[in-house]
Amino acid sequence: MKGFTLVETLVALAALAMLATGALAVASASTASQDAIRAHQEATHTLMRLRALMKADLGQAAARRPRDVNGAKAQAALRGGVLGDGAFLSLVRRGWDNPLEQERASLQYVEYRLVDGRIERAWRRHVDGSPLQTPQVLVAGVASLRLEFLDYDQWMDGWTGAPNRPLPRALRLSLDLEDRGLISQVFLLPEAAA
Repeated sequence: MKGFTLVETLVALAALAMLATGALAVASASTASQDAIRAHQEATHTLMRLRALMKADLGQAAARRPRDVNGAKAQAALRGGVLGDGAFLSLVRRGWDNPLEQERASLQYVEYRLVDGRIERAWRRHVDGSPLQTPQVLVAGVASLRLEFLDYDQWMDGWTGAPNRPLPRALRLSLDLEDRGLISQVFLLPEAAA
């Protein structure tokens, strides 16, 4: 019986080691690609959730001025711009589902805030006089944002409303995200457009 020489065995082991190294590099690259795709998908889903919530809130916006915890009535039904405490948008929305049949209205006060690079959504249990509930974090990594309001065919930086025009026709939210750059979204307010 004739066997392999030492040189032939070493050459075979070297070839096998090179194949194993190549396979490991391909597997590592594949894993890195999957992680990058997963992170991109999660960021996209986060932005889609923000858009869906804002679209639902603004699509149900009511021309109703809420009262704060001290009983003072807001100047406008929808307020936007720099409102203090990081808030950049506040409104009262219709259509708050009540599947448990709790004693509350179908109206809901909603507030959007920019706090430490995060967009948060907070709400009140009652439109008038109750404190804000624990906010829900919607998006993180926001370097800056800009909110504009469309009325009389021009975009304005702030909105205070008026008795004859309590809601703007549209709202544009521009976000500068640390990982994605500038993203703008436009939301129509159906009652104001009527």
